[in-house]
Amino acid sequence: MAGLRFLEGVFGRVHTVFSILKKLLRLSPAPSSHAALSLVTLPADVLHMILELLYDPWVCEEERERYDHEICKGRFLLPLSESCRYMRRQTLPWIFREVYNWDRQDGSVWPETLWSFFLTVHIRDRSMRDPGTITLSTAMFCALPMMPSLTKITLRLEAAISPELLLALSIAPRLTFLDIHQVRFDGPAPTSSLPFATLETLGISISGFRGVLGREMLNIDRNRQARNVIAFLQNLNRSLTVLQISGDLLSPDFLSLSWPQLRRFTVTEHTPTPYIPVPDLVSQMPLLTELSILFSADLSRDRDAGDIFPPFILGTPGGELLTHRSPLLSSVTLSNMEPTDPIFAQLPRALESLHLLAMVDGYLPVRGRPARLWAALLTHTTAPAALDNVSHLTELRELSLTLDDFTTAALIHCIASVFPRLRVLELGNSSYLYGPKFCFDVRDPTILEALKGFPLLTDLRISLNFMDRELDGEGVQRHAAHWMLEGLLGLLTVAFSWEQKWWYYGFNMVTWRAWDRTVLLRPPSPPPPEPSLVEEPIDRDPIPPWEQTDSE
Repeated sequence: MAGLRFLEGVFGRVHTVFSILKKLLRLSPAPSSHAALSLVTLPADVLHMILELLYDPWVCEEERERYDHEICKGRFLLPLSESCRYMRRQTLPWIFREVYNWDRQDGSVWPETLWSFFLTVHIRDRSMRDPGTITLSTAMFCALPMMPSLTKITLRLEAAISPELLLALSIAPRLTFLDIHQVRFDGPAPTSSLPFATLETLGISISGFRGVLGREMLNIDRNRQARNVIAFLQNLNRSLTVLQISGDLLSPDFLSLSWPQLRRFTVTEHTPTPYIPVPDLVSQMPLLTELSILFSADLSRDRDAGDIFPPFILGTPGGELLTHRSPLLSSVTLSNMEPTDPIFAQLPRALESLHLLAMVDGYLPVRGRPARLWAALLTHTTAPAALDNVSHLTELRELSLTLDDFTTAALIHCIASVFPRLRVLELGNSSYLYGPKFCFDVRDPTILEALKGFPLLTDLRISLNFMDRELDGEGVQRHAAHWMLEGLLGLLTVAFSWEQKWWYYGFNMVTWRAWDRTVLLRPPSPPPPEPSLVEEPIDRDPIPPWEQTDSE
């Protein structure tokens, strides 16, 4: 079945390409017998549009979830590249724009004639498909700085990052993005002079494809790792504009670094040890505009180990506004806090965007999921208390709420009474307990009436925390979008997302399916079925260590 769905996706892309060609043929003047229209005679921009459609075909969910990080996206262009020299020149930049080293386990390097096409390189020392070790050779390190178009590198290494690799990365002439996953920094100290002349965005995370639990089992020298992380960041803190880092890697020495160019700062996974209040973390970020604090429970440690379990206290009681040190702050995302957290009082009145989420830990061992998804969850009864504590945010234009239950018309009325000038509203639920498909009943007229309390609303987003393979975009989603766009005349788009595994894919990896007002040009699809409760999947094994007993 998965193979059949995969072929359907490929044929769908091919059908789209031929549809475009058919339209071009109708719009083009009749070709003479000496100038037949073909791929090689198309204008370059049209050809590139076709190549883009074939570059990243639809892949079945089972395959994408397991191996999306190891799929050669341009493989369907290979036959075209072999058709003639012209098509080879046109397709090579697409085929080799993103490459992995997992198919070069002996440490060999790609042919030098291809280096100019590489935009993104993924490096790891172990493949997900093949359990064998991948050799990272000196030749690979020497080649990276010689790739003139290379702008992004991702690392996933089980071994500690070597100073030689960091030096090679730092002298890559156009490297702009660096993502380091399942990071281990307890090896030799990095050199004190790493140029990184063009690096703007850095992501450092302890989680990998199998979650975060395994990182606690690697006997990491945490004191050395903390020193090496600071030594590494000292090469970057004056120039970075975007930093996403695991709280596990933050130490009190982080507070001594100044970040004069940083615009976006995100802390993921677990809280720092010892704990650092959020206002202290951002005290030296004068240009900061976006702040995201995405702490989750540390399920690999005992509850008594410290402040590692939600709800967390993010703010400082009686502390100054966050804008005292970061006057440009306009967007804040928070997770797993109490509705009465002092951080709310420290948010600036001029804040434009606020997201309140319930993050779940990356506890993903080989078998199953944890028996409980430990998080501090808002509900339709507790959310009003949080809203009351942020009612001073009179300039708010965008609000996101993730609830553990259904969004009710009463809650939407409450939001509208506090923030009537919202332009973007995102409502979601993180529970498996409720149906039919969304965070509210799309057949309930009181929901639509409540949404009319936002006269300036242009974008409505609905997020879910599960994947229903029967969630047909041309059915249930289109019906809901049609219903809301028809009833809310000022609304421009309705967007849906699903399978919100924040703890696994990352907050910025969310995919949205959007519908605009053109959906009203077609009749509405049939209404969804009556709502019904859906049993929550519970895996009895494994469970957090502190709950294990001899009987289990």
